[in-house]
Amino acid sequence: MIRRKRWIAGAAFLALIAGGSIGAAQGLQSTRPSSGPGSCTLIGWNPSTDPTNAKNLPVGQRPQSYRPDNFDCSSAKFAALGSEFTKFPQPHDFSVNNRITYEPAAAGKPATAIQQPVAAVNPLTPYFPPFQHFVIVYRENHTFDDYLGDCATTISASCNGKVQSTNHISSVPDLHSLAKTYALSDSYSTGTQPPSGPNHWWLFSAQSQSSSQQQTYPSTGTEFDRFLSNTNGPTNEGTNACTAPTGNGSGSSPYTFVMNGDFYWMLSSGSGYWKNPADGKTEVLPPNRPGTSIPEELHYNEYTCSNQSLPDSTIANDYINFVNTNGLPVYSYVELFNDHPGTYQDIPGNDTATNNVVNAIENNATYKNNTLIIVTEDDTQNGNNGTDHVSNTYRVPLVVIGPSQYVKQGYVSHVAYTTNNVIAAMERTMQNVKAGIIDPNDNIGLNTFPMTTNDQAALGDPLEDFWVQGSTPLSASATASPTTGNAPLAVNFTGSATGGTAPYKYSWNFGDGATSTTQSPSHTYSSAGSYTATLTVTDTSSPVKTATSQVAVNVSSVGSPLAASAAGTPTSGQIPLAVNFTGTATGGTPAYHYSWNFGDGSATSTAQNPSHSYTAAGTYTATLTVTDSASPVNTATSTVSVTASPIMGTPPSAPQNLTAAAGTNQVTLNWQAPASSGGENITKYSVYRGTSSGTESLVTSGGCSGVSGSTLTCTDTGLTSGVDYYYRVTASNPIGEGGQSNEVTATPTGSTGCTAGQLLGNPGFENGASNPAPWAITSTHTPLSVINSSSSEPPHGGTYDAWIDGWGKATTDTLAQTVTLPSGCTTEKLNFYMHIDTAETTTTTKYDTLKVQVLNPAGTVLGTLYTYSNLNANTGYSLHSLSLASYAGQTVTLKFTGVEDAEYQTSFVVDDATVNVS
Repeated sequence: MIRRKRWIAGAAFLALIAGGSIGAAQGLQSTRPSSGPGSCTLIGWNPSTDPTNAKNLPVGQRPQSYRPDNFDCSSAKFAALGSEFTKFPQPHDFSVNNRITYEPAAAGKPATAIQQPVAAVNPLTPYFPPFQHFVIVYRENHTFDDYLGDCATTISASCNGKVQSTNHISSVPDLHSLAKTYALSDSYSTGTQPPSGPNHWWLFSAQSQSSSQQQTYPSTGTEFDRFLSNTNGPTNEGTNACTAPTGNGSGSSPYTFVMNGDFYWMLSSGSGYWKNPADGKTEVLPPNRPGTSIPEELHYNEYTCSNQSLPDSTIANDYINFVNTNGLPVYSYVELFNDHPGTYQDIPGNDTATNNVVNAIENNATYKNNTLIIVTEDDTQNGNNGTDHVSNTYRVPLVVIGPSQYVKQGYVSHVAYTTNNVIAAMERTMQNVKAGIIDPNDNIGLNTFPMTTNDQAALGDPLEDFWVQGSTPLSASATASPTTGNAPLAVNFTGSATGGTAPYKYSWNFGDGATSTTQSPSHTYSSAGSYTATLTVTDTSSPVKTATSQVAVNVSSVGSPLAASAAGTPTSGQIPLAVNFTGTATGGTPAYHYSWNFGDGSATSTAQNPSHSYTAAGTYTATLTVTDSASPVNTATSTVSVTASPIMGTPPSAPQNLTAAAGTNQVTLNWQAPASSGGENITKYSVYRGTSSGTESLVTSGGCSGVSGSTLTCTDTGLTSGVDYYYRVTASNPIGEGGQSNEVTATPTGSTGCTAGQLLGNPGFENGASNPAPWAITSTHTPLSVINSSSSEPPHGGTYDAWIDGWGKATTDTLAQTVTLPSGCTTEKLNFYMHIDTAETTTTTKYDTLKVQVLNPAGTVLGTLYTYSNLNANTGYSLHSLSLASYAGQTVTLKFTGVEDAEYQTSFVVDDATVNVS
């Protein structure tokens, strides 16, 4: 079963930010509370049991703890909210007036005053680049100074800031590289004070209502309700944050999006729940994108629900794999933690993970020119940087990554942007993908999802200082009609231009030596040929910009008759014969239309150069019919002959992996079919027997004479006990008999008594992975790999062992061998050494199992000797002994079957297996 839970978020309303686009100022604090919202310690941290630094603990064994990073929290002072705007330049003021409305009173609670905007700024008016994807890489927990230091020397000249701390500068070379390459702000503000919860909530909900870690579900829905076009969660959604909903979401998103990160803050003690304002129920996002099996969220509750913290490398790699498999969503929210559960101060690892995510997108030609990436931190202070750090409370790195035609490169901005501007850039990208999904006219209601006051203010021109300013880039468009015909051909050209700075100048080169400066000229081509007409547009900016566009014109000779030519490669060979056809047309009046009839009754093709496979022997005539665009149309045909010959048969190759098992006055043989049947069906198998090696002759009577081509076993009876018998097997088809198999030997026992011995072949798997016989192995994992020589799971003895399961996803591995158990023995036992290790943490549930079973020759399970599971995990190998006495006198198959669920591996490693009788 897949033990992946759903993520839900919190709701307990505490306070609202007052007024305007930056909210009411918060007073300075001289101290912080010892725990809870505003403290340096996460709620739920137990200093008596949680380690101070657990980054070296294995994944799945990292408890929730918070290493304060040398904070001197008791002496830290915090600037009033919005104070950064008094120090640094601001973007344009797209302010929005507010009105006061009241949320209805709930049981035992008074009505709550809410500020709602009177009028919104049209988000489509200012210049905004035509991005089609938005990716935010959101990291924890430091400031601009901590990561980048004095940007005047480390990033670019003329920065406003001064270095406060250099404790992490050498640990983040990738962030330095990104900051130098792309656009960087040195005064970005999240707009809220710590702790972390409000900062994450802000970007999650697009609601800047409170600086507390407790948050209410906005009455107008969250950011993701806007994406879904609906506030309703899935049916049967339940109330448990760690239980997946059983129903489907009722929203139908016009976007693709993915949330990726360990969002423990949304589920930890102190956070509330995300409630649906329509019905008050706990709500989560739909399990999958509507109509698909693609997840909307990855890695969002491992710690809270499974007590498992994940490293940033896992988050980054799984996101990159998601993009490679499913494509880049319109919106991606990638959450990385550099000093919270999962990475424990692994700042270099966080830096590497960030760089890997950025490079995976920027090195992809499909996405690099239409994607906006924002890399930023969530917290706004670091209390131990000194008393003068108050002035830099809001200096958090903001790196804006995008194509150079839209985003400034190597540029440092000193504008005091807020999280609202980042949300606005995200929403403007959504507008580019599907206009109208975000209501710019402030029609408040559950189904309209308008922007908040702060959102609307920022939408005026989000992150304006980073864009390549001016109008949209200059582009040119050239069209022509007609583009084909006979000479003399009169063509009407149309030219247009957008972007840049009007007015425009137009210049045409018609490709035959003639030119024109008219915007939409006419031109006559007097000679046959293929021409490319090029339009060049120049604007009036300073310096001027140019753009070009081309259109192709094909002119045919007057009176040239239509002709068709057909060819194919190859035109002969054995079936199935794949032929690549080529069709050409000349003369007449282009454009041409093609139709192929392959001559074997299959469907026709309208491709000019199709491919077709002939599956039956015969000689065929493929006919190409070409029609032109004249009125009335002209028709021409051409043919090509194809000869498909039957497959030439040969005798089969030798049967494989012959084994012999002695019984009472008999020997049972088993083998596998030849690797090649010679192109014909196997009609029979012939068994050869002798009493010394190399002396075998054909067996003409008994159970091993005349074995049919569908049978892979026989029992040779009436033999003398104590005599060594040698065997080989051949296969025959209508062409003839093939070569002999490998030689095997067996010694039958008498009708009474017991010959002690060991019955299994290749008991220690020392034949290696390429020759496991007489063991038969299967696996649902590709490539198949059960016989193992890896140092990760060393053998009990020798070089090889059998490593069953251990993939960490849904897989079934089997290992089986057929033996004949003698009668008359007092002891018959299956012995093997086994080591079991597992990543499962449960002490009660058998998620992964290994069954040891006995089957008859027809494959029916006769009994299960024992079932092992992840609960039997042990250190080192232990000997297991299972009785086979109840199957004495029978030919049976001993089978190990390992079944593993969808995650957390369990490895069952078997070695030195024997069947001992005495």
